[in-house]
Amino acid sequence: MIAITLALQSAGHKVQLVGPPENAAWAQNLGCPYLGGGRDVSAFINTFDRPVSLYSGLSFVRFVMQELAWQLKHLPQIIASADLVIGSSLMFGLSSAAEAQGIPYRYIAFTPQVLPSAYHPFLPIQTQTLPLQVNRLTWTMAGILDRCSVALLINRYRKRQGLAPVPSAWDHILGHQPIVAGDREIAAVPPDVQKTVIQTGYPHLDLLEPPNPDLERFLESGEKPVYAGFGSMPPKGQKNTIPLLVQAVKTLGRRIIIRHPGKTSAKYSAGRDLFFIGNYSHRALFPRMAAVIHHGGAGTTAAAAAAGVPQVIVPHILDQHYHGRRIFLSGLGPAPIPLSQLTRERLSHALAHCLTSERIRQAARHTGRAIDPAHRLETLVKALLEPLNR
Repeated sequence: MIAITLALQSAGHKVQLVGPPENAAWAQNLGCPYLGGGRDVSAFINTFDRPVSLYSGLSFVRFVMQELAWQLKHLPQIIASADLVIGSSLMFGLSSAAEAQGIPYRYIAFTPQVLPSAYHPFLPIQTQTLPLQVNRLTWTMAGILDRCSVALLINRYRKRQGLAPVPSAWDHILGHQPIVAGDREIAAVPPDVQKTVIQTGYPHLDLLEPPNPDLERFLESGEKPVYAGFGSMPPKGQKNTIPLLVQAVKTLGRRIIIRHPGKTSAKYSAGRDLFFIGNYSHRALFPRMAAVIHHGGAGTTAAAAAAGVPQVIVPHILDQHYHGRRIFLSGLGPAPIPLSQLTRERLSHALAHCLTSERIRQAARHTGRAIDPAHRLETLVKALLEPLNR
């Protein structure tokens, strides 16, 4: 969303990005006008040891409902002078707030899996090989839950604003002609999706990284390493996987760069075959890797595909399982390994296949050459502004 905001700003528009408060300083340092609102999402995620459990699931639902209440209270004032509002992710209250003020509204999805379809299940369902009828049933069940939760809160707000109730909150949130900012090379919009959808490709954020002499020395001291990182997943769980990652790569005689969410253990200090890195641009780093091990988040998946490198996906939650399956079906990596099934043996086997399969490496290179990030961001901005040009 920062990449989109900066692109709109470069096109001469006055833009305000609203998001979690913990990202404010980072966004503003990039020249992005940013307003932090609601709760600290990172702090919320960091309270979990595991991303998948009954406790984390119930906590997430409660978190979403609290955020929705905040949005319905504060967004009307924030968007009051806007000519266009753009929603994404968990910004569920924006569509009704915009309608109440007569402001055009668009929604950006970063994966086709948010669109109801028989070709994939509702997001929390991990299994991606269900029959079409069962996939469709998961969306029917999701609609029932929707009416008892999100739709209930939204319709209370709509009643106060004199608006007609919506039968489906999710359909209302997606809005008219949603934009799928994901690459067709990974996953195209299924043919049975009822809405008119524009698929533009993923909008990458190009960052100028300061010189890192230690990283450069490591990269130049041997063959291309493997990268491993699990993005925004709970740091406690990420730290627990470090021994497994190190052992799996060591089995193959390869070097590895691990994104570490905190302080490292002295037992696994950086050396000739191991390098720890904090936040660093995937766009800058991934093209220099032999393969990427990651959680399957939309951004990381898109960055690895654009870099033209094979991927081993270890999905934790939600659309990560979908992306893992899509990478496998697209020939860009081996079958995904769910976090609950991750072992040193399975990871080393998948990585070995990833590194030695000419079919996978060729498919990854071909995909990387086919993706033009600058053109796709330009296409996305043009699609977003379409309501203003009517």
